[in-house]
Amino acid sequence: MQCPEGPSTSFSSGSTETAAHSSALPSISPNSVPGDSAAATYENEAKGIRIFPGLWRPHYPWEHIAWISPSWPSQDYIWLDFPEAIFTDKGLIFLSHINPQVKSEYHDLPSVPWQTQADGICFERELPNGVKFGGSISQKSPNQIELRLTLFNGLKEPLRDITLQTCAFLRAIREFSDFTRDNKLVFIKDTGWTPLSQAMNFQEIDAPYRVGWRIRGRRLADLPIILTLSNQEERFFAFTWGKSTLSMVGNPNHPCVHADPCFPDLEPGQEAQIRGVICFVEGNVEEFNPNDLLGDI
Repeated sequence: MQCPEGPSTSFSSGSTETAAHSSALPSISPNSVPGDSAAATYENEAKGIRIFPGLWRPHYPWEHIAWISPSWPSQDYIWLDFPEAIFTDKGLIFLSHINPQVKSEYHDLPSVPWQTQADGICFERELPNGVKFGGSISQKSPNQIELRLTLFNGLKEPLRDITLQTCAFLRAIREFSDFTRDNKLVFIKDTGWTPLSQAMNFQEIDAPYRVGWRIRGRRLADLPIILTLSNQEERFFAFTWGKSTLSMVGNPNHPCVHADPCFPDLEPGQEAQIRGVICFVEGNVEEFNPNDLLGDI
């Protein structure tokens, strides 16, 4: 597990966060914007996926936050908590913040800076017990982000029941930031794409993927993909860890969306890697082909 060598990526949290949260943005003269669109404004000038080291809560310097913009014109960003938590048979060995109701084995960890790599960013962290983990976020295509997480068991005993939370925090991207589960969809065999607000009330049917929080979720979904619909246009983003997906859920009070993965059991000295995708899609959900997204992950 190794990040490519390179300088730490620098960024200005103040200017980017202001852009993410601005709600009354002035129009810019078309003459000052590349292109000749008379409708060009500050809000729609920036187009294409952008990936930056991010910041959410500066009082938790051990967070690994990445800011990801959609592929269409937007000044807003998804904030990816990557990962938010790592649970194992040894307990909660990593939590990106402090939650008095959920005790983690380690906290007050040092900051680990993101490093630059081809088309994205990456990091590596070693916990006090010798377990190492790292992740990378890179642009895979004009509308897709490739996610990788690696875990190394540096213990002298097996590491089992490894489940993670990877949270896409949505409050800073207005078109996905509604405080609801209605705009998050999972695919259920008998109902098709179904809002989480409905799916979480269904009885378990022993489907391949869980809907809900990690192992507490019910086996309901036939596809390992969760969609989040825009409130501005007919478009959405899809989040998956492919065959490594354990569960999918959203928190309406946060607001956020999760595709939460799992790792295989690891023997001492053993390492494993999982891959996922975030895909931005313009068009109708019913015309979306999941096979184009899942590929070989």
